Amino acid sequence: MPDVVPPMLPSQGDLADGERGGDWAVEFAWAGFRCVAYVRPGHVRLLSSTARSVTRSFPELAVLGDRVKGSGMVLDGVVVALDDAGRPSRRPLMRRTSTVTPSESLRSRVPVGFVVTDLLWLDGRPLLRRPYAERRTLLEGLGIAGSPVLVPPSHPASEAGFVMEAAERFGLDGLHLKRVDAAYKAGRRTRDWLRVPLRRARPVVVGGWMPAERNRPGRVGALLLGIPETPPAPGGPVGRLRYVGRVGIGSGPARREVGELLRTLNAQVSPFAGDGPGSVPETVADDARWVVPRIVGQAEYQGWTRGAHLRLPVWRGILRPGEVDPEDWAGTPWERDGAEQAEDGAEVWGPARRGERVPTPHGHGRLADRAAPPAPEPPALPAVPERPADLRTASPGPASSLNRSLEQHFVYNAFNTIASLMRTDPGRARELLLGFADLSRTADRVGTPEIPLADELAAVRAYLAIEKARFGRRLETTVTVDDVLAAQLADLAVAPLQVLVLVRETVQQHIEPRPEGGAVTVHVLPDGAAGAEVVVADEGHGETRLRVPAPAACPG
Repeated sequence: MPDVVPPMLPSQGDLADGERGGDWAVEFAWAGFRCVAYVRPGHVRLLSSTARSVTRSFPELAVLGDRVKGSGMVLDGVVVALDDAGRPSRRPLMRRTSTVTPSESLRSRVPVGFVVTDLLWLDGRPLLRRPYAERRTLLEGLGIAGSPVLVPPSHPASEAGFVMEAAERFGLDGLHLKRVDAAYKAGRRTRDWLRVPLRRARPVVVGGWMPAERNRPGRVGALLLGIPETPPAPGGPVGRLRYVGRVGIGSGPARREVGELLRTLNAQVSPFAGDGPGSVPETVADDARWVVPRIVGQAEYQGWTRGAHLRLPVWRGILRPGEVDPEDWAGTPWERDGAEQAEDGAEVWGPARRGERVPTPHGHGRLADRAAPPAPEPPALPAVPERPADLRTASPGPASSLNRSLEQHFVYNAFNTIASLMRTDPGRARELLLGFADLSRTADRVGTPEIPLADELAAVRAYLAIEKARFGRRLETTVTVDDVLAAQLADLAVAPLQVLVLVRETVQQHIEPRPEGGAVTVHVLPDGAAGAEVVVADEGHGETRLRVPAPAACPG
């Protein structure tokens, strides 16, 4: 086994590159900490992308030493931490990388996993010159998957559209394209592996502009973009804006069209929020020219930065009246900050004080320009209800009254189940993957007071479908709604994941431990007072009841 295998690095690309010849595989891009694992029986050594030892930082991954095949193996992958919606995020991971040796308490609060993306060495045999397709087949045959280790599914290029849809639903920020006949080019950036960022589009309002040059103050260099604090009515006035960044507008007709409009909308006062979140940075405001916020355009972007600015925005032109639906203004990170995404292969470091030197992947340092915000504590797991009968009332309580929305081992088990089905039943695997993406979107709504009961039941069905695929004949599931209530599900409301928590407890505590498995039923029944009662039962272990108030009794 070699001492060091420098990881191969991807180049930027797009899905069209996979249509220009050759066979490609499509995979999800995972936000996390790139590292290579050198595994022998009972021993694991982890090196970062710059060959720095991080073995002590991630003691959970010592489990690889118990799953090793033969005399040893070298695995390329990404250490990930999950947010409350079960999606990989660098923000919680920064809490782990801020210390060399994490405490048991920190490891409990922020568990990590290892997403294995390639196999470089196996039982004394180097595999670097073998084609990716062969390395992938050997990787899947190792049988090392299982929390906290994930071997995610790989798809043929013909399914790129489906993978893109699933990634967008799941909230990921990109895909990977890998040539199936390519060798592993250690330490090199190559066009045989392409990172494809997912771009989104949304309406924005122009609230000002920046001159292209100080000596040419009348030439537009960049537009200052904002999003109304309150979504405007169609054709109605735009209120106060929150600043979301600036964007260049290139040259030619687009620049002339916008420039002519800007000259007619000069304003003396900024239309953006005066201070705090949504305000324009002083370095920008010093040279800005303000305008009346009447120009609505479309911007493409790759996500949100931690400061709630559009990441890598591109101006796509002016939107005409009638081209913007009120729902198009949704999807802003005012209540939940996003995490800035770094390029694959970059190391992620923890909080830094202003002026403190922070390591970079190139071995140099940079000065921290701001203090990192404190990360929130994850919500606690609720107490297990007493059996056989426990009656609860659905109330729009805070997220902390539930649990850490999607637990790490469930997420990894789900993806490993889906990956195992890709070869034997790809149609079912696709359905489960899209269902899991929808489940994570429901989890992302934790913190909102309530959601329709219909949406909650959809998440329950998606969860049970994944668990049924994992347990096989050991699990039977039934979800029914009384005919009287079928038309009222959109009006009845519960806190996000409130029913799912009960179902998850039932599977974990009364189905999973039993070799013979069991049956889980979820029934929604009238409660005699225009509300409903959700009954979660497991065969032979009683039931839990959740009362859902009538619509008139629900706040708001």
